[in-house]
Amino acid sequence: MAEEKIVKQQNSANEMKSSLTLKHKLGYGAGDAGGVATLVLIGTFMNRYLTNVLGIPFATLSILLLVWNIWDMVNDPMMGTIMDKSFSKAHGQKDKFRPWMLRSIPLIVIGLIAFFSVPSMFDGMMRLVAIFLLKVIYELGYTMMNIAMGSVLGVMALNDRERTTLSSARGMGSTVGGLISSMIIPVILSRLGENTTGYMVSGIFAAILGGALIFFHYWATEERNVAAKLAAEEQTEPTKVTDIFVTLAKNKAFLSLCLHSIVIVFGSTLFNTTLPYIYGDVFGDIGLMGTAALIGQGLPVVLLLIAPYLVKFIGSTVKVIRTYLLLSASIFIGLYVWKLVGDLPPFLYMVSASVGIAFMLMSVQLQWGLVSESIDYNEYITGKRSEGSIYGNFSLTRRLGQMLAQSLVVLMIGWVGYSQQAAQAGQAQSAQAVDGLVLMNLVGPAVCALLSWVSFKFIWNITDETREAMTSARLARLEEFAQKQDETQD
Repeated sequence: MAEEKIVKQQNSANEMKSSLTLKHKLGYGAGDAGGVATLVLIGTFMNRYLTNVLGIPFATLSILLLVWNIWDMVNDPMMGTIMDKSFSKAHGQKDKFRPWMLRSIPLIVIGLIAFFSVPSMFDGMMRLVAIFLLKVIYELGYTMMNIAMGSVLGVMALNDRERTTLSSARGMGSTVGGLISSMIIPVILSRLGENTTGYMVSGIFAAILGGALIFFHYWATEERNVAAKLAAEEQTEPTKVTDIFVTLAKNKAFLSLCLHSIVIVFGSTLFNTTLPYIYGDVFGDIGLMGTAALIGQGLPVVLLLIAPYLVKFIGSTVKVIRTYLLLSASIFIGLYVWKLVGDLPPFLYMVSASVGIAFMLMSVQLQWGLVSESIDYNEYITGKRSEGSIYGNFSLTRRLGQMLAQSLVVLMIGWVGYSQQAAQAGQAQSAQAVDGLVLMNLVGPAVCALLSWVSFKFIWNITDETREAMTSARLARLEEFAQKQDETQD
């Protein structure tokens, strides 16, 4: 009768007010805070470090980025599938995702510090080998942590309210972690200079901060959704890598999220990658990025706090996301039109562009509850509960957007006439280069925001009626499972 009691407790939990503690909320948010604290350095400053400090040609960097991202595209779904299979073999005798959080910490910390310090000790081909391998080590750790963190939501939340609460906590953590790194790293580089020392100190700061936050994430989270773990353990058919093709064919909600993920990551990567060039080369003061980060990362804190009220007022999380995307596109396009008709003051650019990217990234902060919901929907239509593999494949789409953006952007920066020699000599860039940088920084993200809006408007298909059907089917399956267990014991 133990399983029947579990089912009854789970059913009761679904009807109760959220029982998440402050420890759970802070712990879950700390995971993305730690990951983003390290990712700011990699995503925003890595290209300048490699080209302007280590002297890597743009063409060589483009090839490195392509290879790195191809590996990450394989690594993400592979890691998710390994987590699902590892749990299946253990027959539910251990936590499914939390152990992987702990294993990721040394890879992230050591890999990040070494990446921003060791390559400068070598020359030529050995420098390229060091750069390549150390980035792979860091990314392996980050992927391990990120897949575990995203997947654990499905076995941590007991109901829709808790899922939304944890998604908001993750968004808040991501914002705070990004804000801290985005404010402090530019100050470090401004004080110590964009040289090997400046980037090494930045790497040490980001790695220690990120590692500490991820450890707190591991300590404070709890895999408390027994029903979800039972559903995964009860599956008779093992999780397969090819399951993703069935998911994409049948699960329109997941397809919508994947398309959104590709274009929104492309747009945000394009914005973040060109941003240091805007402040360092167009406005002549990279230190301004710290102030811009205070606006761009601080605004989402307010937006996340009011998100539940906006969902209630507007009608659904998807509608709130669509509203944010339209606001973002409007701001970016308006800024670029201003640039065409006159000069853009640095302060106006800093405030407006920061608000635009903040609205755009809210679609990312609020998407995690939708990802978890698409996992529930996938169980409803296919009968399989595979958080790790589905989240891993969703992460693959993020890598695809990142790969396309990173590989293309470094080439585009060269195409618009950007001069590495002028940057190293402290000279101004040409008017053509300045115009090209501004075009990439504003118009690219605007187009991506509009494409993401289209995905959520015309492809996403989960309605209130669908959610009710999903809940009824899930409870019926659990009761059937409990009945079978009782018959076996008799």
